[in-house]
Amino acid sequence: MQILRFFVLASLFPLAAACSKLTAVDTQNQTPPGAVAPAGSVAAQQPAEAVVGSLVGQAGAAAWSKLSAAEIAHVKAVPFLYLHQSVGQDLEDGCEANGVKFEYFGPETTTLAAGPNGGIFTDVGNVPNGEPFKKLDVVRKAARATKGAARVVSFSFGYADLRDADLPKVQVEYQKLVAELKAKGARFLHVTPPLVYAVDENPPKQKMRAFMLASFKDDVIFDLQDLESFDAGKRCEEGGVWRICPSIRSTAACSSKSQGIDGDGAGHLCERRAKEISKAFLYALHLAGK
Repeated sequence: MQILRFFVLASLFPLAAACSKLTAVDTQNQTPPGAVAPAGSVAAQQPAEAVVGSLVGQAGAAAWSKLSAAEIAHVKAVPFLYLHQSVGQDLEDGCEANGVKFEYFGPETTTLAAGPNGGIFTDVGNVPNGEPFKKLDVVRKAARATKGAARVVSFSFGYADLRDADLPKVQVEYQKLVAELKAKGARFLHVTPPLVYAVDENPPKQKMRAFMLASFKDDVIFDLQDLESFDAGKRCEEGGVWRICPSIRSTAACSSKSQGIDGDGAGHLCERRAKEISKAFLYALHLAGK
């Protein structure tokens, strides 16, 4: 399957030249301003046989639908470890609605089932939202507990984890974790941080997205942020800051399967839209696990 090359508009993102090698299944993305310069690329540590970097955004759902039965069966068999908080549970629920169920990964788990394995940070490591460094340690410990059995490792930040005050340190520690996992033979599937409806809380999340695009050009990146902020041909934003779209967030009209109805400071996915967005997540896993 041919993947279209992704170009970041230079007028919107000062690190556009650094991102020009990132390929994608989507040409709708625009990178927000405010990118933080990477503290050193880990691209050299990428396994030689790894898939060329791909940004999976709005076209990912259609790409998943075009996979063969054999390719889908492979996704269901690739040892995949995914740790997350509540928005990640929305993605798990959406994947299950698409026929790909995640096996439970808990605090005592030491082996991975064939296929996707998923765990919630509050369960696996007793770590709530707002503790990004502790979450990084939980991912590290989970990979160690399973003796490097995961072919693909991923985690997603919660929407309360990223703040301007400690964002540079989060970025440095994130790079260290990714490099460690790659050095042990795993591939890393990046997930751009989820947005909330209140735009004043979203700039550090967009900066982290820009950082991922600039720093991990050789990796697969699932662009949740792009998917949840774009609907009916329009970007949901205010003053240039993206937000989760009203039709995509959890509301009384379409609630999250596992979470409550959202306030403006939250960003869970409506069950119907989570199913569609999760197709793109599964396609990203397909690319990372090839």
